[in-house]
Amino acid sequence: MYSTENSNKKYSLMKKKKYKKVFSMGLHSGFRNYTVKDLISLKGKRKLTQINVTSAEEAAACEEAGIDLIIAGPPSPLKEIREAAPKTFFTVGVNWLHYSTKEEAIQQALQYMELGIDSIHCGCWNINFIKYLNEFKIPFQGHVGFVPMRSTWTGGMKPYGKNSDEAKKIFNDIKELEYLGAWGVEVECIPEKIMKEIDTNTDLITISIGSGKDADVQFLFAEDILGNSAWRTPRHAKIYRNFNKLYSNIQAERIKAFEEFKIDVTKNNFPSKKYTIDVNKEEISKFREYIRSFK
Repeated sequence: MYSTENSNKKYSLMKKKKYKKVFSMGLHSGFRNYTVKDLISLKGKRKLTQINVTSAEEAAACEEAGIDLIIAGPPSPLKEIREAAPKTFFTVGVNWLHYSTKEEAIQQALQYMELGIDSIHCGCWNINFIKYLNEFKIPFQGHVGFVPMRSTWTGGMKPYGKNSDEAKKIFNDIKELEYLGAWGVEVECIPEKIMKEIDTNTDLITISIGSGKDADVQFLFAEDILGNSAWRTPRHAKIYRNFNKLYSNIQAERIKAFEEFKIDVTKNNFPSKKYTIDVNKEEISKFREYIRSFK
């Protein structure tokens, strides 16, 4: 579980930043590094960062590191992630496949918003579902380009938008999201030059994952940054640490420690006097006499 005891470094960092006071849809007050209005106003002015996290520890590290936006989805512990990074703009993905009606999907989105979530990611939502989000004034971002859940329609796991017809489709999808009221859009694995043309011709905050540097936000998964993905790291992701090696070393050390414990017990070396509780001679003598009385 994530500890709420934070370093002095975090508090000094917080003092230097300006946070906006906000209310969640559940009327819980808090502070955020950005509001939706802030993000929209930063279009084309500043490069931002977004990381997909799966744990409270990763979320807390993002906030301490000054990452601008975080995103997560079930089964990640969303409540704990919110508590671990209370001031970072937080988007949650809602998988519409789990809901048969737009009412059910919106109900789930509203429940997430009650946790203090700032935005919903609705990458594969039905258009009618997305319209319903806007009716409830729920901030949301879309997803275009290579969308994994739609990969069968785009020829499998490969970049999208490498010809003009595909690029037109991406642009039209973005324009539709603009019309529907999105604040931003994840643009996945499209050519960098196409990304540049799109970014300069949309008011949406563009979030690039594998689509080059010309978007407003650069997005990666924590597991790729940390080098602990269970999958092969995608071509577009830069590995900054090798956590798989660290975890492997930790497991090796764990096994060694357990083996040494077993050897100590087998050879009667554990527990030694250092790890036991003593009693004075008089008391043990009295106890022995008491035991003998039962024979």
